[in-house]
Amino acid sequence: MCLRTFSPLLLLATAAGGVAGCGSEGGSAPSPHARASASPSGAVMTCAIGAGAALSRGCFVERRPGGNEIILYHPDGGFRRLTRDPANGALMTRDGAEPLVPEIGRQAEVEFTIGADRYRIPLALLTDAS
Repeated sequence: MCLRTFSPLLLLATAAGGVAGCGSEGGSAPSPHARASASPSGAVMTCAIGAGAALSRGCFVERRPGGNEIILYHPDGGFRRLTRDPANGALMTRDGAEPLVPEIGRQAEVEFTIGADRYRIPLALLTDAS
């Protein structure tokens, strides 16, 4: 008995279904990555994404209403989720994949790295007064 493991017709049907599923119509909610690659809302901040990148004003910071969650959007569509401790103002990564390492910065800004990415956020964007 011989089993057929490849069918060009099945391949075409799968590819057509995959292309049709990529449109904006459909019943499923967008993933966080799809949201991040859309035009993010929030304030512009300074960042350097990747090893050796120069700091520039290309990222966005968004504070989620009703909580201490902060989302940093990268120019390439990537993002980072952070939590801010209301007691002491400390920032922590929510995904825990790479640690947040604070840097000594200016008084009006918070500077830190996560992996090879560097961030500089005005303190006013992180406080309740913003």
